[in-house]
Amino acid sequence: MRPVPPTGHWHDDYERGRPGWPSPVAAIADVPTSGTVVELGAGTGKLTRLLLERFRGVIAVEPDEEMRRVLVSMCPDAEVTAGSAEAIPLADRSVDAAFAAEAFHWFDGERALAEIERVLQPGGALILMWNVPAGPTEPSIASAERLLMERAPATEQLGHDPVDLNTTRFASGEWRAPFAGSRFDELTETRLPNPQTLDREALVAFFESMGWLGDLPESERRRLLDRVRSLLHADRYRRSWETRVYWTRLHA
Repeated sequence: MRPVPPTGHWHDDYERGRPGWPSPVAAIADVPTSGTVVELGAGTGKLTRLLLERFRGVIAVEPDEEMRRVLVSMCPDAEVTAGSAEAIPLADRSVDAAFAAEAFHWFDGERALAEIERVLQPGGALILMWNVPAGPTEPSIASAERLLMERAPATEQLGHDPVDLNTTRFASGEWRAPFAGSRFDELTETRLPNPQTLDREALVAFFESMGWLGDLPESERRRLLDRVRSLLHADRYRRSWETRVYWTRLHA
């Protein structure tokens, strides 16, 4: 997975600025509510909170220590553990479903799928999801985005759009390739609207949660963010996201 930018508060920016998930995603594969599920790359627990509302047992696996700190504070009822999708710290056939939200494109796909196959019960579900832009932000933030695009590395270098969540590996469909040699059924896709309303500072936090910006020297990053703030005049913004959900089952 991508190294976390060394800003000292990137994890809090992620929690404050990134969109969450629409509640139907937890039920999309009809996994029994009495079951145990694992979330891989759980981050600050934006999906974990929905899983806790639905399932009896929720295990959240997150490799980054500071992410886990926020995750534990936001989701005290989850079993939070260090680990990764390529090395899941669970026994064979121990969970009924595995979830990954805005994360699978960072995994080593073949190694991750082999591990997920190992920990899933026969017939268990794998549910993957991403948030992608679905329309302009209201009121417009085009001037702030233009400023950031002028300062950001090229999309080809980053692997994602510098000012939103549409990663190159997701948009290209490259993430699907490892499924061809796996024991999973064909992927089913569902699309759900996922609008987000946030204030000015939360929008700035969203931009600051982009890894390239977090990697800038501190003084340069602060100057750039101050210029971004000067271009944001509204108290609240409505962002249009669409959640793309892909799910499948392990051959019994």
